[in-house]
Amino acid sequence: MTPLDLRKAPPRSPREELRGLCMLPRLIDIACAMLPGGSVGEYQIGRGMSGAVFTAFGISASEFIALVHDASSDEEVASALWSRRSVLAAALSRRLQSFTVADVPDDLRRDFQRFYGSHHSPARRVFDILEADDAQAFTQLA
Repeated sequence: MTPLDLRKAPPRSPREELRGLCMLPRLIDIACAMLPGGSVGEYQIGRGMSGAVFTAFGISASEFIALVHDASSDEEVASALWSRRSVLAAALSRRLQSFTVADVPDDLRRDFQRFYGSHHSPARRVFDILEADDAQAFTQLA
């Protein structure tokens, strides 16, 4: 895969799907930014929603980054993941898409508020916050 510079453009939307699983294209983009020659900027993986995806596949963040490094396409990444463990993409996607500020675990709340602010309603969906944050960050660069 090609390294990405996430200081110049955001990763794909958390809503974008690969094999019916949302977040996966975004995680691939962030992993590509962690490859030699890439720049991840403020993005991270391994905790929160990405952690839920990795747990579902029984893979660590560092293993995922290595898998992305060795793949030549999104589909190769997906094939490698599903060869590890069969995941019900629709059920996991529904869970991720419904995740709200109130669902942010206590051990991640401080970091979440540092990145996204503490002004959000507990009912606000995290995907909405991620997309708004991407739009704001990259509108300022334009």
